[in-house]
Amino acid sequence: MKTCSLIHRKGPVPAVVLAIVALLAGCRSGPDSSPPSVINNAPTPDLDAEIARASILRQPILILVTESGQSHADDRARTLFENVAVKSKGESIVPVLLDLSVSRNRAMAARFHITNTPLLLGLSPMGLIVTRDQKPLTKELVRNRINDLAQRAQELDAKLALLEDAAARNGNDPTAQLQLADFLLSHQNAREAIPHLAAVAGSEAADPARRVRAWVELARAHLWIAEPEKARHEAEDLIAALGPKIAEARAGGNLVLGMQDANAKRMAVARQELDAAIAAAPESEYARQAAEALAKFPGEGK
Repeated sequence: MKTCSLIHRKGPVPAVVLAIVALLAGCRSGPDSSPPSVINNAPTPDLDAEIARASILRQPILILVTESGQSHADDRARTLFENVAVKSKGESIVPVLLDLSVSRNRAMAARFHITNTPLLLGLSPMGLIVTRDQKPLTKELVRNRINDLAQRAQELDAKLALLEDAAARNGNDPTAQLQLADFLLSHQNAREAIPHLAAVAGSEAADPARRVRAWVELARAHLWIAEPEKARHEAEDLIAALGPKIAEARAGGNLVLGMQDANAKRMAVARQELDAAIAAAPESEYARQAAEALAKFPGEGK
């Protein structure tokens, strides 16, 4: 399996994207300098293509997510990002600006679960999320993140490549698929984890406990990347397929349904579903999470 498979997977995401291909043009000269940077001002650049290009160049990606006209913080962050030096000798980065003010491009950023802007993301050349910052941007922060990527990205991509190769060689092995999915989820790469979770959830050869766990994580991954209807369908399918015999399946499915309805502000329905999760398997992790979610409902704990 190719180590850049993470890059080519497709899936939804919310955001506007202006791709900038090398912020540092002109910062250095001489035989050891990198080629001059080029700014891509297309209103809807292809984020996956930028990640694929970064993989070929073996360069990490630094992404700034803002929304034009949203706030002074967004405008300041964008100016800083466009002007700060992002290279030093022997170091290079692919900078990308995602502008959420372009509605057509919002889906492109959904994979990053954006709740506030400005947001600074550091990705490895293979697209693995390495750093995530929602604090105000400073030159020091940007430079620190560039250093973090230089130090950590290569090692993380090497581990990702090993896990992808193992999953490719053992397509029917739920252990290999879950190990890869868990690694991706630990870096908030939920979109890339989805096909591996789906493989285990749909495998009748996998043991029931692993199928339940994969199916719940699959539904939650869809929630994370702003696909609530897909999340609901997966949760309902889990309850229908495994729920009649496995209490944890009913608990996990109802947990996801409750989370989805709570996100949609359907609080009465969400409460019923979370209560059902607790009733189905009171000692399960899903019941504990449902209880924690209920405790955060308006009016609870007062």
